[in-house]
Amino acid sequence: MIIKGYILSVAYVLLCLLAALITYKLGMPKKYSRKLVHILVGAEWIILSHYMGNSYHFLVVCIFFLILLFVSHLKNLMPMISSEDDNAPGTVYYALSMSIMALICMFVPDMMLPFGIGVFCTSVGDGFAGVVGQFIKKYNPKIYKNKSLFGFFANFILSSLTAFVFSLVFTVDLKFWQCLMIGLFASGLELITPFGLDNVSITLGTSFLSYLFIYYQVIDFYAIPIVFTPLIIVAVVEKKVLTRSALLLALLLDAVISLIFGNFGLVMLMAFLFGSVAVDKIKKRRKFEDTVTKKGECRDSVQVIANGLIPMFMALLYSGTMNFAFVVGYIASLAEAFADTAASGVGIISNNVIDIFKMKKTKPGLSGGVSLTGTLASFVGAALISLIPFAFGMHSFKIYAIIVVSAFLGVIFDSFLGSVLQVKYKCVVCDELTEREVHCKKLTKKHCGFEFFDNDVVNLLSSAFSAVLAMCVFILI
Repeated sequence: MIIKGYILSVAYVLLCLLAALITYKLGMPKKYSRKLVHILVGAEWIILSHYMGNSYHFLVVCIFFLILLFVSHLKNLMPMISSEDDNAPGTVYYALSMSIMALICMFVPDMMLPFGIGVFCTSVGDGFAGVVGQFIKKYNPKIYKNKSLFGFFANFILSSLTAFVFSLVFTVDLKFWQCLMIGLFASGLELITPFGLDNVSITLGTSFLSYLFIYYQVIDFYAIPIVFTPLIIVAVVEKKVLTRSALLLALLLDAVISLIFGNFGLVMLMAFLFGSVAVDKIKKRRKFEDTVTKKGECRDSVQVIANGLIPMFMALLYSGTMNFAFVVGYIASLAEAFADTAASGVGIISNNVIDIFKMKKTKPGLSGGVSLTGTLASFVGAALISLIPFAFGMHSFKIYAIIVVSAFLGVIFDSFLGSVLQVKYKCVVCDELTEREVHCKKLTKKHCGFEFFDNDVVNLLSSAFSAVLAMCVFILI
């Protein structure tokens, strides 16, 4: 049985290489002949798992081909499977990932079937993603570096279907939505993995995710954070939403909140993040020249703290007390942050902005200013983001109303702090009020407010105000 496994496994790989060589000699570009091997060789897992199981013989075969392919890469012995980029030997990484998983299966036998899912997601999903991305050039935009939109969807669809078909054939306990999550995770890993290491990351990543889905039901609670985090990273980096330090800090906040609130926690964060990006795009399309606010569209680490510290604090308090009031506070703090972003982003394009606490007209974008469009946008923003908890089992209109009103009042409180306490400067050149310390290429002079009391402090206090207000009303009512 073992000897037969050795013979069949070696023979099958040699047949795959022969098929690639023939097509290469017939004029097929090597990027396609290489993908042919990439797709076909996944079936090697079926032979090895059937004849060798989780024994060391499986590992021996994988290491044999790892060495063979590595030498071939160094000596260019098999040009039909060599990479366009000599620094990214994909076939070598493929064999490396199988060797790693074969070693793991020797100590964790239950990993064998998830290992199979990982192999086929890599061979079929990732393999065809490359083919689709290279074959379809027209109307196929690059979404991240050299990765195409159609290639991403091909990877997602085929990896999902592969996982689903595998679960049916091998009687694996996977639900269809879990197969979709596996496919999305595979396509996300393919996007973010550098240096051609996606053959390793997809195989290992989808194998472990499949293992968790099959044997640990609790992982369903964390499926969205696990799967969507790679995609969030891609979106944030590609669109330059956050600075690098802000991204690292945001990932830390995401990890803490997701660990406590699971899928619900991350969906709320995603709604705030991408909703804020959408608001910025609206402002940008109106071609508004902002000469007032201190910071641009790319948010820094201080802004992440200002908007994310209170939600994280609410999550930590909930984990320690299991008091639902802190969940209400969590939702309200994020609802206020998004409502304020909507008010600022939409209100800044209004021509009729008034500082209601000083009863005078003010420049659009200056903290403390209130406009009708901005006020309506803040209420709509709070109402929309506060609907998300209904998808996760919250069915109380009373709680919804408390959160929306608290978030809206938090925006009013934000305007009060911005008008009365936030620092403002006056330009020595054009005499314009601004939040910037440099204007018209000259240092500005302080006009009013406290120097330490900038927009980030205002946002932090407003978020806390809404959270505390919502919790108090929830407890009292």
